[in-house]
Amino acid sequence: MAMKINPVSKIIGLSSVLAVGFLMVVLAAAVWGNWMPIVSALLFATAHLPILIINSHYVYDNSLDMDEEGETSGATDIGHFLESLLLTSAVALPLSLLHCHTMTKQASILTVLGGSLIYGTIVTFTTFFDGFKEEDDPFGF
Repeated sequence: MAMKINPVSKIIGLSSVLAVGFLMVVLAAAVWGNWMPIVSALLFATAHLPILIINSHYVYDNSLDMDEEGETSGATDIGHFLESLLLTSAVALPLSLLHCHTMTKQASILTVLGGSLIYGTIVTFTTFFDGFKEEDDPFGF
């Protein structure tokens, strides 16, 4: 039997993780005096938007589902491509800045970890509250 969690508790937990992610990015920017990690945090925060836009635009369209041959539609593929492009850019930016000695090693680590927390929180939030019905919930919440 799956344990039921109050939606308010979910929101409080996810907002706490999101706050820690933004704290890590802001600390990476403020402590070492370089505000370039904020750009990376914005990329992490907006990385899930293409999927959300595609899903909300084609919510009643059956062409996004897989057909008999297992092929997906072009809109879904473009959404996944744009999401992966933004995620790759968000991870590569601090590493590139580290390589050209614009950021320190500690700042780049804090930026990537904080951005990963931000992205993971956004994806988990949309999964918890939009993605699944009660009977299809893989997390058991």
